[in-house]
Amino acid sequence: MSHDEIRTTFDSWAGNGRAEGMEEGHGDVVQQVIGQMGIRPGMQSLDLGCGHGWATRLLGKAAPGATAIGVDVSPAMIAKAEETHDLTSRARYVLGTFDALDFKDGRFDRVFSMEAIYYAPDLTRALAEVARVTKSGGEAHLLLDRYKESEHTEAWSSDVGLSMAWLSTAEWEEALRCAGFAEVTSARVVDSRGPRDPNDPARVALHAAGTLWLRAAKA
Repeated sequence: MSHDEIRTTFDSWAGNGRAEGMEEGHGDVVQQVIGQMGIRPGMQSLDLGCGHGWATRLLGKAAPGATAIGVDVSPAMIAKAEETHDLTSRARYVLGTFDALDFKDGRFDRVFSMEAIYYAPDLTRALAEVARVTKSGGEAHLLLDRYKESEHTEAWSSDVGLSMAWLSTAEWEEALRCAGFAEVTSARVVDSRGPRDPNDPARVALHAAGTLWLRAAKA
């Protein structure tokens, strides 16, 4: 899979309402996690796969003086992020790819990603970049709905038309350790609003499985 294929898909999503759908679908879980990330005044965060910037803006106002940068491969998503930016968030948005982040070593206190890192064409390189730009003593927080223990998500790659990493929790943890993180833990986060459609067994199972939250600390 190429960056051009990813770009084309997400450019189309920016124009058909799926960007806003991500915020609606994942907002509760993201707010739960950001509230537990320990973002302190003045900290700098990076949001990988920022889409139209909704989570970047939350990170940019998580504490007094905190700032955030969102990165996305889609020019249309970055344009939408700029259009929907609000003056209460200390956030900005840049075009880029996960496997070649244009930031110096140890730039960020926190690196965050919601439902995006598994699109990386070279996952090993992308995770190494995440570790590189994370400060010593900093943390990466990766959120994934598609992982092996949530069996109903296996078909998502064919549904979307893009290759997506398909790893178990243990495999994700090992990949982050190999990337250079000293301590990796995982948890499941369940949307407090309940399943989107309580009459759909697949939706109920997806909700019960929860979002995989990978927390990786840099020594």
